Amino acid sequence: MSLLEQRYRFVLRMLPASYRAEREEEMVDAFLDAAEGVRDEDNVRPSLSEIASVAGLAVKTRIGGLGAPPRARVTGDAVRLFALLGLGYHAALAWDSLAAQVAALGLAEPTPEYVTTADAQWVWTTVWIAQGLVWAAAFAMLALARLRPAKVLAVTGLAAFVLTAAVSALLWPETLDWSTLAFLFATALPVVALLTAYHEDAPPVRASTPLTAAPLGVAVLYQALALTVGPRVADSPAENLGWLVPWLDPQGVATAALLVAGVVCLTRRANPALLLALAIAAAPLIAMRVPFGYIGAEGDGVQALTITMFAQAAALAVLAVALSAAAMRALPRLGALSGADQGHPA
Repeated sequence: MSLLEQRYRFVLRMLPASYRAEREEEMVDAFLDAAEGVRDEDNVRPSLSEIASVAGLAVKTRIGGLGAPPRARVTGDAVRLFALLGLGYHAALAWDSLAAQVAALGLAEPTPEYVTTADAQWVWTTVWIAQGLVWAAAFAMLALARLRPAKVLAVTGLAAFVLTAAVSALLWPETLDWSTLAFLFATALPVVALLTAYHEDAPPVRASTPLTAAPLGVAVLYQALALTVGPRVADSPAENLGWLVPWLDPQGVATAALLVAGVVCLTRRANPALLLALAIAAAPLIAMRVPFGYIGAEGDGVQALTITMFAQAAALAVLAVALSAAAMRALPRLGALSGADQGHPA
């Protein structure tokens, strides 16, 4: 075996073992034929384009679509569902903050204390509104089965977030902390899922117009909750706020919703793809709930807030493990899954 062949076989280890068992020899022969005449003394290595193509194939075969083995298909369906949930979460956040940002510009029911007068603040507010609209549009495109525009918009939203975070960190270094990095992780993960799971072998997406309005509905419900519960919480003693506030911000509400949904799915032996998607969704929430920024801080209710957020992160971690284990146990029941390759919503 030549040195180049050894290197090609090493690169091919990125592929699943079942795929290598069927295609490795064929692929190695093709690579070596293309590099005919190369000697070990030449110390030739696989090109970056060859490595990239194998890496892309590895992602596609592990995050399976039509005709994929049951385990890969379940993984693919789970990642696609997580991408939908993640983009929906960011779209709901966008709608929720849009009203506040518009009010800050003085365009909707302005009150003197909310009307922005500083030019710099006006620019930042406009940027945040534009970002929010991009996320809302990305989710809408995915719900309408317009995959290419959805991917372009999602990447644009992520790039805009990274750019604004970088500019903010340069202007105000104290704003770059764990919460910023955690939110960046939570923002990037659904975009990566969207780009990797909706490939050419993915099952066709069934367009759903009503689904496009789901994030707006969630934002309306959240605002109703804030208007109902918010004043009561504000009147609570300061020492009680630490226990309540972590359940009322958007991440806290998402944490509560995921914990309830996860327990229900576990008790009802839900589809393994759904179990796995919820387990993936727990990861960014865990990152956002870990209160590194509050450790050692002092003040009324800070200790209670820190304990509550740690408890939320721990509960999410336990739930993610339980969901993953339940999904793995359910996989042997999926022998006939390959025959069910029909369209699904987004």
